[in-house]
Amino acid sequence: MCLAALALLLGSETWPPAKTAAPLVGFSYSPTESLGANRVPTEDLAILLDATDPDLVRLPIYWESVEPTPNSLDFSSVDELLAVVEEHDQVTSRQTRVVLTIGARNFLYPELHEPAWAAPREQPHLNDVQSGAAYRAYIDASLLRYRSSPLVYAWQVENEPFDYVVNASTGADQITVEQLAWEISEVHQLDPGKTVLTTTFDGWNSTIDMLQLYAPPVLAALGAYPSGHPGETLAAGDALGLDLYIDAPSTPLRFTSPDLRSVWKQEALDFWAGQAKAQGKQLWLAEMQAQPWTAGSAFTPANLYASAADYRQEPLSVVLLWGVATWLRDPAWMAAGQHAMAILRS
Repeated sequence: MCLAALALLLGSETWPPAKTAAPLVGFSYSPTESLGANRVPTEDLAILLDATDPDLVRLPIYWESVEPTPNSLDFSSVDELLAVVEEHDQVTSRQTRVVLTIGARNFLYPELHEPAWAAPREQPHLNDVQSGAAYRAYIDASLLRYRSSPLVYAWQVENEPFDYVVNASTGADQITVEQLAWEISEVHQLDPGKTVLTTTFDGWNSTIDMLQLYAPPVLAALGAYPSGHPGETLAAGDALGLDLYIDAPSTPLRFTSPDLRSVWKQEALDFWAGQAKAQGKQLWLAEMQAQPWTAGSAFTPANLYASAADYRQEPLSVVLLWGVATWLRDPAWMAAGQHAMAILRS
């Protein structure tokens, strides 16, 4: 408690100069959010690109959208978004590239984006259908269609594949180690040379991360639940992507300030940067909170700036901000996102 109080007293708008090269900075965008708000996805993406001029945009290749039936493939939803990025690059000096996300698990609620024909939405059925010809056709066709595109910077395989995300529409939907390994091997085989990103949430802090990695029995004895699966996720791909939220309903120790929790997240990034470097891999901040989780949330633009300043000190290859749906509705948050991106690039 004394340490927490001291950290709160030390809050400041000044920070030491960064000691590492600036990461590539961008955001995640899902057309589902625009459609849910009765907006046009291509128009929204164009607005975001023009407003932020990002290095990278993470886009989903949703299984449910691309393979509406077991015998048909339709990539129009992805092609339309890539065309917007391509058009943007023709009129800007900073070229934007994309990270394409494939797999049954993909970003945005409800996490498992499985077509209706593949139900039920839980294991072990999920693993059975992922082992089938239709699912593998979706994976391979996605890779073959976009591997030659100069826009593609990297592939993300599944989203938080080892984490259990509780929601009303799916059961236990973690991806098996064997299935994830097959998908990553397909990327390496069909698009060699591209980085493969795998992601996990990181809910606590570096102390819990260290105990989880080096002393699981101690963590169990303390009664602390695991903080995602960073160790296993790092081992699986070429780059570890951490999803960090400092003010969400499930955030531990919410009696502390968001700024203090962003310092804890910075320490976690520092720890996993060392682990990634030891394995010759990259560390990405795959989801950096850049919006309030709910109305009345304690997360403010000032907290966004502070977390950007904290994270800028770490040797990150990529930072992708999360929250562009809020930016589209709120000019103040759009400005906040722009400022956070400038801090991360500084």
